[in-house]
Amino acid sequence: MTTQAQVFSRNYQWLVLALFSVLYFLITAATFTSLGVVLPSMIQELGWSWSSAGFGFTLLGLACGLSSYLPAIFIRKIGVRATLFVGALILSASFLTLYNTHAVMTYFIGTTLLGIGFSFVATVPGTYVLGRLFQKQSTAFGVYFTVGGLGGVVGPWVYFLAVDFFGSWRMHWGIAGVALAVASVIAIILLREGQDEEDHAEFVTQNLQKEDNTSSIYRTAQEWTAKQALKTWQFYVIAAAYTSFLLCGITVNSFSVAHVTDIGFSAEVAAGLLSTQAFINAFSRVGSGLIGEWLEPKKLLIGSLALMIIGLLSLSFANSWAMLVIFTIGIGVGYGMTFLATSILLSNYYGRGPYLELFSVMNLISTLACFSPFFAGAVKDAAGSFMPAFLAITVIPVIVLIATLVMRPPQHTEDSNNTAQAYS
Repeated sequence: MTTQAQVFSRNYQWLVLALFSVLYFLITAATFTSLGVVLPSMIQELGWSWSSAGFGFTLLGLACGLSSYLPAIFIRKIGVRATLFVGALILSASFLTLYNTHAVMTYFIGTTLLGIGFSFVATVPGTYVLGRLFQKQSTAFGVYFTVGGLGGVVGPWVYFLAVDFFGSWRMHWGIAGVALAVASVIAIILLREGQDEEDHAEFVTQNLQKEDNTSSIYRTAQEWTAKQALKTWQFYVIAAAYTSFLLCGITVNSFSVAHVTDIGFSAEVAAGLLSTQAFINAFSRVGSGLIGEWLEPKKLLIGSLALMIIGLLSLSFANSWAMLVIFTIGIGVGYGMTFLATSILLSNYYGRGPYLELFSVMNLISTLACFSPFFAGAVKDAAGSFMPAFLAITVIPVIVLIATLVMRPPQHTEDSNNTAQAYS
């Protein structure tokens, strides 16, 4: 094999990482976290019911998950830059719709478009580009996911800024729309595609193959297609782990404040714990990314699932400050680590070739997590407490943890002679 020369400079690599991190930061800030903050003002002015407002939130999550395979198709057909342009158009339409919302149906259309736009500019194109650009994929993903997570911390302040300076919740959607449009245009202009990108991706692949001879981290030496990968049970274990962290995260974000106040703590304490958890979650991603350069991602995933389970159990039985602290750390670190570990494990088990399609399918499967708030709310109505719901949801990561413990790297059944070395 002829050794390929590195095409893109380090400066360009870090520039692209910064561009996609900013895009992820802005889209996170403008969607899931800030929508919950702006909704009370929208409800008050427009006279909606909470059920109608909540359904818009559900549409956002469903649209995001169900559309997650579309950017993979677009990237294969027209490239990343054109896909980002399509995403920018969809997001512009969504923010304009939400800015001009007066009827609840318009709000539903806006949140649906917002979910589709999220798929086109966030993790699907982001992880695809960074995975082909960086040899140290774990570190790059850690930085990318961390900056994106911080968007969830900053997002609500965009709303407060809009209200304080402009006196209207509508300007929240205006500010978010303009910021994302500008960031998308800059990324489209500066991102390079074509033969140079292909050559650099080949350089990364060749160097990884050399590194695998001495590395303690398993990376497949086989050529995988998405169709072959989807026939292996290991893919569905990884997808289940990805879904379980979203399941836990969505449920905790939706009802942990209400549960903590139900057991006798103040709303300020409950909100402070949720905010602290968001910070821990964000920074645990970059820490996990650095650790993931020398620690097998499967072990990282086992640890993260265990932490999430401990966090959920602590929340379920919380009756003291100590248990609330364990909950905050367990969910915060476990959530961030699982996000990164599943993404890296997917690449290591099946290679970077089919990663785009596999990551998209994994996001599609994870849409199941959107129904957890409905389940938890129904349990609360029936039992008078969120504790049974949290305990029931804990069963999912427990099952996934057991499956992960026995999981071994997949191999082609039709190509038994071409196997990669398995690491314990």
